[in-house]
Amino acid sequence: MTDAMLIVHFIGLMMGAGGGLGATVAMAHAQALPSEQAGPIRSLGPLFANLSVAGLVLMLATGVALTVFKYGGFGAMPAMFWIKMAFVATLTIAVVLIQVTHGQVRRGNAAAAARLPKLGPVAGISSLLAVIFAALAFH
Repeated sequence: MTDAMLIVHFIGLMMGAGGGLGATVAMAHAQALPSEQAGPIRSLGPLFANLSVAGLVLMLATGVALTVFKYGGFGAMPAMFWIKMAFVATLTIAVVLIQVTHGQVRRGNAAAAARLPKLGPVAGISSLLAVIFAALAFH
């Protein structure tokens, strides 16, 4: 059972990282295009963000389940786990803010899009650091 949860956890990691990287590449490509050509490329950003959200939800759910079923709960987790969780929290906040920003842009607030170039790297760096500290916590 824990093996299946770990597999789903890693699938969530792939979805989150793939969505974040896809959005980053799409937005960078769109910036280099004329406005009329950039629109369809920019529309990929929210789609990739949704993929990342789905991956994050899978990771959060399976992470809690793994902690409870495999390790007996949160009480005995090492310090590296808690550092990882700080970056998971930062990642989660960044992802929520990205989703809120995409919603504002869809409702016509084009100025809100200016937050995305700041939030994307926060999410990416937080994700990377969470993976690094997960490796240190569970090796």
